Amino acid sequence: MGFLFGSPSTFKKNIGLNIDPIAYFIASTVVMMASISVMWEVGGNVLFLRWLGALPYVIVAPHRMSIILVLSYVPRYLFYTFIQVVEFLPLLVLLEGVTAGIIKTLIMLLAVTVGMLPLLGFSALFASLLLIIKEESNVLNWLNPIILIFSGALYPTSLMPYWMWLISRVLPTTYTVELARTIALIGSPELAPIMFLIGILMGLAVVYNILSYMLIGAGEKSAMKRGII
Repeated sequence: MGFLFGSPSTFKKNIGLNIDPIAYFIASTVVMMASISVMWEVGGNVLFLRWLGALPYVIVAPHRMSIILVLSYVPRYLFYTFIQVVEFLPLLVLLEGVTAGIIKTLIMLLAVTVGMLPLLGFSALFASLLLIIKEESNVLNWLNPIILIFSGALYPTSLMPYWMWLISRVLPTTYTVELARTIALIGSPELAPIMFLIGILMGLAVVYNILSYMLIGAGEKSAMKRGII
């Protein structure tokens, strides 16, 4: 895939920054895998349960469906994400040295962990929408790539048209990508930009999770009133 962007020098020239292309795409890959995982396991779980015929039983369970979707997934996400990030540690150590490689790996772990918080709410909002409209088709197959494109996972958002840039600002994955890519922009990550992006992600986490908690409740009530099959 990297050949699409030419040589490392061409890549640096195109985006106007002295960035290590390998570290850049490692960060992108980690965030892409984590984001797809959250969308499928939280938002897409409604589709799986509907296809299996188990959705009625989950809806009428004593606990809120949003709590079931989120809390049952978080431990699995943390475990698999840790493995995915650590897979790149040998390559980063080879490129950057032991100390820098370990620091950058830890920053990626921080990025995908903090970035999970707003994405959980975002995915739960998507799940509530699926409940309300009784969607049967596999919409995530085309929705996930669009979200990743707008988030700048494949190329920087700064190079996008203005309207795409505006959309990217409301997506939690955008800030997760930017936080992860901090490791590629600077040799020894500075605290200020990292804390700034973490602050944005925490703010989005509050907004998206409050909205999802309210709306998925409405989705559950609507599903029980109209029938969920």
